[in-house]
Amino acid sequence: MKKYLMWSFERGSRPYDAICFVILAFIFLTPSWAFHDRPDYMRITKNAEVMRNVDDDGATVYTIQLHNVPLLTPAKTAEKTAIDRLHQVLREPFTITHTEPIYDSIGALVAYSIWIDNGAQHF
Repeated sequence: MKKYLMWSFERGSRPYDAICFVILAFIFLTPSWAFHDRPDYMRITKNAEVMRNVDDDGATVYTIQLHNVPLLTPAKTAEKTAIDRLHQVLREPFTITHTEPIYDSIGALVAYSIWIDNGAQHF
């Protein structure tokens, strides 16, 4: 076991190849959800179309899912759709500090995270 931990095998030997195979299997076969590598405001759930979160700096972030937006819609149009949806939900004026698109595993735009000024109304 010490040899495996210290990686003391010659390159091209069977134990060396076995260790490389185990490492590559771990990299390629472990599902991405196992690492929880997205912050909460970048995760979407099927239940909520609009979710309110707080980022690491304490800023309010709303995540708005895009459901009825065609696949080839320009990013600015999809962003405006998400902002309009947030206006419908909050029904009060707010100031947007910045937005960030959220893509699924195949690269399709599925939601937007919208940061609003902390002085804005709460959901």
